[in-house]
Amino acid sequence: MRSRSIAGMLLVGLVACEGTIGEGGYPGESEAEARDPRFEDRIWRLSPSQLQGEVEGMFGPEVPSVDLPGGAAEHGLTNIAATAVVDTGNAGRFVDTMRSVGEWVVAHGPAASRCGDTWGTSECVDGFLEWFPAEAFRRPVTAAERTELRTLHDELAAEYDADYAFAGLVRAVLLSPSFLYRIELAEGAEGSVAELDGYAIASLLSFGLTDAGPDDALMAAAGSLADPDVREAHARRLMDSSDPVWQRFFWEWLEMATLESQGNEVGLDPALVAQMEEEYRTFVSRVVVDERGTLADLMTRPQTWVRPELAAYYGVDHPGDGVQSVTMAEGQRSGLLTQAAWLVAHGKRGEANVVRRGMAVFRDAMCRDVAPLDIDLAAALADLVDPDASVRDVVVARGEDATCGACHRLADPIGLAFETFAGDGAWQTTYDHDGRPVETDILLPGHGAVDGAVDVSAALAEDHAFRSCLVRRFAHFLMGADVGDPATVRWTSEADRAFVESGGSFEELLVALVRDPAFIERKVTR
Repeated sequence: MRSRSIAGMLLVGLVACEGTIGEGGYPGESEAEARDPRFEDRIWRLSPSQLQGEVEGMFGPEVPSVDLPGGAAEHGLTNIAATAVVDTGNAGRFVDTMRSVGEWVVAHGPAASRCGDTWGTSECVDGFLEWFPAEAFRRPVTAAERTELRTLHDELAAEYDADYAFAGLVRAVLLSPSFLYRIELAEGAEGSVAELDGYAIASLLSFGLTDAGPDDALMAAAGSLADPDVREAHARRLMDSSDPVWQRFFWEWLEMATLESQGNEVGLDPALVAQMEEEYRTFVSRVVVDERGTLADLMTRPQTWVRPELAAYYGVDHPGDGVQSVTMAEGQRSGLLTQAAWLVAHGKRGEANVVRRGMAVFRDAMCRDVAPLDIDLAAALADLVDPDASVRDVVVARGEDATCGACHRLADPIGLAFETFAGDGAWQTTYDHDGRPVETDILLPGHGAVDGAVDVSAALAEDHAFRSCLVRRFAHFLMGADVGDPATVRWTSEADRAFVESGGSFEELLVALVRDPAFIERKVTR
């Protein structure tokens, strides 16, 4: 079979894509001086799932669902600080939602309020105010705040009735900025850089690492969280509870939200698609959290955890019922990008999935800019190849064309390596539409000859651009804003170094980010 290189990519005057595999370099290796960023002080609204978790944590899992809108995403990442706000467009939904929670608390008064036999008495109200605002605000409340809330309750009780007053008290706390927002306002002169207080750091650590508010241990340590050694100790401790964060990060970074819709397009049973997502979440949890694994583990592990139906889809034996460990057929699948969830999310019904999967790696997973050209792609392709051209012939012709090649020469060969998987993620060695063999051998700059998705996944685990994109996007995900490219920013550059020196440990990447002064320092804008 023929091998085709994707080196020497950009064409003068037709730059629609930037960069390639094998690129890299740290700021210290160039003349550019690394920036040392500090975010401005800010507040950012808890995500709908975080709000739901906080409400359930205070009142129990039976509390009504918090049906609230999320903010706009950046690079597929949700919970972005700049877009997470309460505004005139969504304020009514917040009011209605918190009213329903308040009414539910009253309906379940003795248990929900933790008042027991004192429910309905002044003693209950005082006891409720001892714990509820502090848990909701994720910090101690002042005597003045408690008095203000008690006054509100009493005024409502005098004008309406006891139940309405108690529900109003719940609603007032849950609509407070101290509950709805993560508040990162440093104290200092305007224009200066100052540390956040300990309770803000506790929330930053906890929501960033577990997608939930701070536990008792973090709250107790609030006074010492300015110390990087203390932050590190809690970060390592909280790794045990970090499943939701890592699962959501890889899901969003790798743009897998289309799994359900694409599964429907290629005709998969929705129950099997649900098992594909379950496999993905179990795999990330086992490798990243339980085993404290590495990027190489995530990208090259042939072991996975599936139910019998998904094992049959993969063509491997399953040891029994439920989710169990299985090993994929050698040379066919290993790591996250060869699992059905990613393949189906980036698959489609048709002859080939070269463009969709190639761009998913090159653009999304390698942080490369792609500016689509304003041309009729179908017409352009018809001029390049005969109707009966093979998939590889199409890839070669598209890459060699002066217009199409500006982008496709970069991404298509990566997608070609994944062509042993059909649009529904099933293994294939020939194409159904023409019976021709699938050819997946390519050359990757910096890595040499590779053949197929297993080889490409292993190469990506060692690739500077892929790894640096992961570091950048994870920092973005953790902080709710783009920290910056490791090639130009000290914080992410040092985190990238720590990631490499640890052998690609996700725990060490996290620790490097939270230990840095930039994690807890903000520019004062008030």
